[in-house]
Amino acid sequence: MQFGGGTQSRAKRRGFTLTELMVVVAMIGILATLAIVGYQRYLRSAGSAEVKAVMQGIRIAEEAYKSETFQYKDCSDSLTDWYPYSPSDKKSDWDNSNHHRYKDWKELNVITDGPVKFGYAVVAGVAPDVGVSNVAYCGNWASAHSNIEGPWFVVSAAGDQDADGVQSRFAASSRTGQICVDKSAGDDE
Repeated sequence: MQFGGGTQSRAKRRGFTLTELMVVVAMIGILATLAIVGYQRYLRSAGSAEVKAVMQGIRIAEEAYKSETFQYKDCSDSLTDWYPYSPSDKKSDWDNSNHHRYKDWKELNVITDGPVKFGYAVVAGVAPDVGVSNVAYCGNWASAHSNIEGPWFVVSAAGDQDADGVQSRFAASSRTGQICVDKSAGDDE
């Protein structure tokens, strides 16, 4: 009878080879890469969801305002006069009493669930006295808005979704319910 030290018991105690360990490390690396890409996509999608929700809130508030006053509320000096703050990669409280058009935004009565990552702008007017603002990155924007008569509004949003210095931009108008996305940044969902 032989205890320990036999060739059969040594074979049972044998560990992993270097090749097997390298294969496992490579598989973990691939899985980690896929997880990071998926997580970044999830974050961009969440940012896009914020934009859609706030723009829908602005649309509803504008229609309510128009039903009382027969015109839409102009809350920004231009489509880059951002509220509550200039776009960045940080979230900001929606209520910014230091903004120079705060009273207009307060009167429009848009409410968010919490801090926002994007800056928003709303310009409005009455056509043909004031033409609809053009949004160059939205295909067919000029032709779709060329024959508007009466009140109109345009809302835009911008923000750095993944802190890479590239702003994602979105726009919509009273003419359509669609939100157009600036695809040139390559940062949007």
